[in-house]
Amino acid sequence: MQQTTERTTSVRRAFTLLASFLAWVLFFYWWRRVALDSTASAATFAVVVLLVIAVVIFYSTLLWIHHNIKLAKRGKRGLSTRYLRPEFEHDWLDRPLVFGNMIPRCDVTWFVVHTDEKQKRYSQHRLIAVNSGDPVQP
Repeated sequence: MQQTTERTTSVRRAFTLLASFLAWVLFFYWWRRVALDSTASAATFAVVVLLVIAVVIFYSTLLWIHHNIKLAKRGKRGLSTRYLRPEFEHDWLDRPLVFGNMIPRCDVTWFVVHTDEKQKRYSQHRLIAVNSGDPVQP
């Protein structure tokens, strides 16, 4: 499965790079054609206009980024508020969730969920060796 994903990603990347390269070739072809058919003053005017547009786009992007950073620091984005992590105490069936002596998730190999009609319990297991197959509880 992972090889297929990697192959798809590399094929997509190659296609994107090829399309980008061809677009730039077309861009420079047409600019060369325009430049050869125009006068020096018209070419100078075109270069100045393109530089002004590039500067305006650059600084408007910087202002937009600054604006978004300021909003993020205040914690208010549009009509929404800062994300609050939900407190999970009950599941959808209103059973209490019981988390045993949980160690940090990065130290756990896998979790086991035990359910019955009254509650849902989570326990964690750590594998000592890959080949042993016997989980050992911490």
